[in-house]
Amino acid sequence: MDYYMRLTTFHSQFRAIGVNYNQVVKHLKTVFTEKTALALLYKLEKATKELVVTHKQIVDLTREFEEKYLTK
Repeated sequence: MDYYMRLTTFHSQFRAIGVNYNQVVKHLKTVFTEKTALALLYKLEKATKELVVTHKQIVDLTREFEEKYLTK
C-alpha cells in the first residue's frame, strides 16, 4: 500500500512538471531571443528525455512489483 501511495504522489509531481513545461516554453518564446530560446529548449528537451527514461523505469518497476506481490 505504501508503494502505491508514493507512486500516486510521484505521478502528481510528474503531471505538475508537464504543466510547468508548457509555461516555460511560452515564457522562453516571449522573453528570450530566438537563438537563446532554442538553446534553452535544447536543454529542456534533453531533460525531458531523461524524464521519459525515468518514467519507463517506474512502469517496469511497478509491473515487477505487481507480479511479485499481487499475483499470489
